[in-house]
Amino acid sequence: MLAYFAAIVLLIATPGPVVMLVVGTAARRGISQGILAAVGANVASLLLITLATLMVFGVVLVSDHLLVWLQISGCIFVSLLAIRTLYGEWRDTRISGDQRPYAATPASQRLPAVFRGFFVGIANPKDVLFFVAFFPQFVGITSNSRASLAILAALWIAVDFTILSGYILACRHPMIQSRQRWITASSAGFLLVLAIAGLAGTVSGDV
Repeated sequence: MLAYFAAIVLLIATPGPVVMLVVGTAARRGISQGILAAVGANVASLLLITLATLMVFGVVLVSDHLLVWLQISGCIFVSLLAIRTLYGEWRDTRISGDQRPYAATPASQRLPAVFRGFFVGIANPKDVLFFVAFFPQFVGITSNSRASLAILAALWIAVDFTILSGYILACRHPMIQSRQRWITASSAGFLLVLAIAGLAGTVSGDV
């Protein structure tokens, strides 16, 4: 259990697409929206864990070609999300420079933070293969494999949400708040780079 805990802490704490999205959302739209993005990402993780568990027990079989196309779709979505965020920051900078009133995007036209977190969290379906390969190594924590998987999944969600919450709370620091736009733009740029790299790797690997 300690080995599993240490492994997922190191894995989740390493900045990636979800961390960048949550931090960018919290910096731009507030802590509550950052938490909603984290909740969406956790729902995506829970869905992937559930699917991986079903695959472990042979209940579900997933085609490799389907995973490839889902990954391509996810990379495209993340790219569009990052580009939209970068454009919004550029537009806001121009408006501020012209000393015109800030024209906020109507809430109805924004993709809710919880959905943004969910789609970014599930944008790489090959994570299912990671869970399938990773979880079975620790099913020996109890004599019941199903109970073990449930405990491992619950621990993953708890650690994931705790670490993401830590990143969100860090956004309250005055030094971080003073660099809100820089953080948002950097997070979006990082997302775009990851999405392009993921798309290139998927396409080249599939070919």
